This record gives sequence, C-alpha cells and structure tokens, in this order.
Amino acid sequence: MKKLILITLLVLCCANLRAEIAVICNLENDSKQMTKQEVEEIFMGRSHLLPNGDFALPLDYLDLRPEFYNKLTNRPIEQIDAYWARIIFSGQASPPMKLQDEQTVIKTVSKNNGAVGYIDSKNVDKKLVRVLLLLK
Repeated sequence: MKKLILITLLVLCCANLRAEIAVICNLENDSKQMTKQEVEEIFMGRSHLLPNGDFALPLDYLDLRPEFYNKLTNRPIEQIDAYWARIIFSGQASPPMKLQDEQTVIKTVSKNNGAVGYIDSKNVDKKLVRVLLLLK
C-alpha cells in the first residue's frame, strides 16, 4: 500500500512538471506573439522592449519560476539567480518583479500595457490577457 501511495505521488509530481506555461500580455498590447528568444531577452534583462516597441514590464510568478526558466533557458533556477546577482551588482538591470500568485500576475498584466508574465496555461482567461507563447 505504501508503494502505491508513493508511486501515485511521484506521478502527480511529474505531471505538474509537464504543464504548459503561457507567457501572457495585456489585451491592448498589439504584439500577437513572441518567440522564445524574444521572451528570454526580456526576462533575462537583455531587452527592455516588446516587439511593438513598448517598454516591457516582466513579472515572475514564484510558484512557476523554476520551471519557467528551465523551459525558457534550459538552465536551473540556481544559475538564473546567480546570473541576476551579477547583473544587479553591476547595476546593468533589475530582475523581473516577483509576484506571489497567478491571480496577481493576471491582474497586473491586465492593468499594464507593457506587462509580460507567465502562468499555467490551463488558467488563462482570454477575456483578460493574450497568450504570446506557450512553453512545453
């Protein structure tokens, strides 16, 4: 019985790791989609502009942050944190704002034209935000 419970827990954990992550923006933003490279440039602080030329406001969702950066950059979150520590220390850029929950990400994106965030794709409300990219 203990083995069955353990196997079930492992399957559930692995299923959560395979969720699609939706990179989202404000509905009024006229960017229809973004490439993985464009999203990486913004979330790694190398670009501050969206494809339409608007200033980008990247938002991190803490619960999905490790999985998002792994899917986006193929690097573990520890390497991303070390990268940002160097960038912050040198004064080159500021990291994305970290938000505690998906509803806050959706609300912030829906109220800010240049905001770009990410959430679990199953929780996208197309009446509030537009999906720019799906990370699998």
